[in-house]
Amino acid sequence: MSRVVIGLALGGGAARGLAHLGLIEVLRRDGVPIDLVAGTSMGALVGGAFCRDGTIEPVMADAVTYLRSPSFKAARIHRLRRNAEETQASMLDTVSQYIARGRAIAQTVTRPSVLEAADLYEVLAAFVDDRDIRSLKVPFRAVTTDIVTGEQVVVDRGSLIDAVAASSAVPGAFPAVPLGKRLCVDGGIRNMVPVTVARAMGADYVIAANVIHELPMLEGDTRALEIYFRTHQITKRALTELQLEFADTVITPQVGHIHWADFTRADDLIEAGRRAARDALPAIRRDLARLRRLPRFLRRHKRWPHA
Repeated sequence: MSRVVIGLALGGGAARGLAHLGLIEVLRRDGVPIDLVAGTSMGALVGGAFCRDGTIEPVMADAVTYLRSPSFKAARIHRLRRNAEETQASMLDTVSQYIARGRAIAQTVTRPSVLEAADLYEVLAAFVDDRDIRSLKVPFRAVTTDIVTGEQVVVDRGSLIDAVAASSAVPGAFPAVPLGKRLCVDGGIRNMVPVTVARAMGADYVIAANVIHELPMLEGDTRALEIYFRTHQITKRALTELQLEFADTVITPQVGHIHWADFTRADDLIEAGRRAARDALPAIRRDLARLRRLPRFLRRHKRWPHA
């Protein structure tokens, strides 16, 4: 029998996506091979950095060092954090609220985004570089969204840092990233946890890493603006749940109590990823043992949608 091809689908979630680091560490140390990776937003950043050499420990060490550095503390991306800490809304909703409340009217009237592309690239450059995606040791795809057509765009070649930037470019916060003839933004708009992309890459077995938190409780008198953005959160959550149905295993680190903008909790987030992966290992081992006994054409036992 041929070896089971294992794919990893890493979801978006800003700081919470640091849990992916601990999750990958446990899987690799337990001998679970990661043959390919598809990532969205923070999942694309962690996935691209891991796929460069197929090792996670250097990526983890670099991430912790950078996030504690004066360079990161001085990064302009923190302009959004103060507003973010007032609410448990997603990053996209937070940017929308930031604008709707009049805190960035001048920028949004005259410019396409609150921050510049350089502000995003400054942070990403601490993790990934300009090498071609096809040169990575582990096959990798970054998921982004064409802001003109609304189509999902799966980036499988060209500059790694450009692909990750496109996957992470939250509309309103950062300008769209040109990729060829397309203008691309946050992949989470179309595919928060890209299970179907990993499947299309050839995975027999897909492990999905989901760091989307539970909906926060509604408290007190809720204003119309909060109700409006909550409806967006509900829709986004429902879409993510549908996408996760096509994974073989879903690992959900318990990170909902940590704000998506709180990068100071890197150690806690990484440890949460480790715990979740350790809890999932027995089921993963059983699944893989069963699949190894099947011929390749029988391993895809469900009808998978196209990526």
